Amino acid sequence: MLTPSLSVIIPTYNEQDCIEDCLRALLSQQEPVDEIIVVDNNSTDNTTDIVLRMTGETAVIRLIRAPEQGVINARSLGFDSARGEVLARIDADTHVPDAWSQSVRQFFATHSDRFQAGSGLCYCYDLPFQGRFRRRQQQRTAVTSTRLASNNPDTAAIPRLFGSNMAITQSAWTSVRSSRSHRTDIFEDLDLTLTIRAAGYRIALIPNADAGISGRRYLCSPRTFWRYCLRDQRTYRAHGDLRNAVLAACFVLPAQYLFYLLAWLPFRAYDPQTRQMTLRNIGRDRADRVLPSGNV
Repeated sequence: MLTPSLSVIIPTYNEQDCIEDCLRALLSQQEPVDEIIVVDNNSTDNTTDIVLRMTGETAVIRLIRAPEQGVINARSLGFDSARGEVLARIDADTHVPDAWSQSVRQFFATHSDRFQAGSGLCYCYDLPFQGRFRRRQQQRTAVTSTRLASNNPDTAAIPRLFGSNMAITQSAWTSVRSSRSHRTDIFEDLDLTLTIRAAGYRIALIPNADAGISGRRYLCSPRTFWRYCLRDQRTYRAHGDLRNAVLAACFVLPAQYLFYLLAWLPFRAYDPQTRQMTLRNIGRDRADRVLPSGNV
């Protein structure tokens, strides 16, 4: 079975605190990644200096610049520049395990005739209460693997991509790239989901392609998180899908925000270094995580 070549695209904006760990994890894969494209979106910190230093260590890493602000533009430029048969996209704070590349390659080698895109599951490596969450993910992975091996693998389909850990075939991207949105006030992964689904492509959960991500979004201010969540229904509206826009506004948005409010105190109290909760962490100053296009 021939496995496809794999490019990994990482949009970045002021990611000096996490980009090196992300790249080290990708370089440590059991089945090496063919190319890693870091797309800098006008960072003002030391992100590009770190990436340039690492490009001197290996030709696998490439740094390109995306002058048009917005993660959706950085991601798209990275996809356009990639040479792999499969284009993966992760965040700069994503930590992939050493078998992640192998899982992504094997999935598309086996199932690309039926699924042209997919996402792996994610957990937050810097937040509490992840043990039970991880066990449920492992159960879901086992169920998905069984479904993919069955006579009806279509039951492994999922409704949308998750930008922190996703992949799409080069051929599917080439087909839909001109239809993607240029708006920077929507969710780029949901926009791509709706675009490829409109073209007739299907999305599946990729078994054993789990990854750790940062939960820093949950540490932002209530106002910032609310504005961030509004992007969901805004994306549906941008695609003319008023039904799902209403459902997102009436059900998804309140559920997301309620979870955020309930988890805000324990998440802020948690110290990922010591894995303990302390009251003094709650009052510690934490700058809001700002998107390249601003928190609009």
